[in-house]
Amino acid sequence: MKFDVVHPYDASLDTVLGAFFDEQHIQEKNERLGHRNVQVRELKCDDTAGKIVVEREMTTSVKVPGALAGFHREWNAVRQEEHWFRKDSEEWHCEFRVRIEGVPAKIKGNMQLKGEGEACTNHVSLDVRCEIPLLGKKIAQFLVEDTRIKIEQEYDATRGML
Repeated sequence: MKFDVVHPYDASLDTVLGAFFDEQHIQEKNERLGHRNVQVRELKCDDTAGKIVVEREMTTSVKVPGALAGFHREWNAVRQEEHWFRKDSEEWHCEFRVRIEGVPAKIKGNMQLKGEGEACTNHVSLDVRCEIPLLGKKIAQFLVEDTRIKIEQEYDATRGML
């Protein structure tokens, strides 16, 4: 299951990208969102590429359907890995993966952060797959709903911190 969102920022590409790669920003954003045990495992960026790996514990943003109760924990260990690369002076691309411990699904996607003078826009595409017979579609739907909310919460937190 796929979905796309567009996030405009009233800040330059360099400012937004700088926030994405700032450990203090990452920690504060996760604190604002109520996540716990946040660990920045890798954080590096140069003029052409970058990598971010963050592990944290999160709760769900939506009610867990009864059919998925066996997979549900109050707190879930989540690992997010992002690989960024510069396309040109006003655009960076990212490929990312998200792994939720104990959840048999694959979450991956990409971002295109495009500068527009003193503003920029982040185009986010996400794909959630679960290959479990009978429950796979329900798990993927739940993860899409939950992830959509979390992406919007992260966006609001980042905008508020810029």
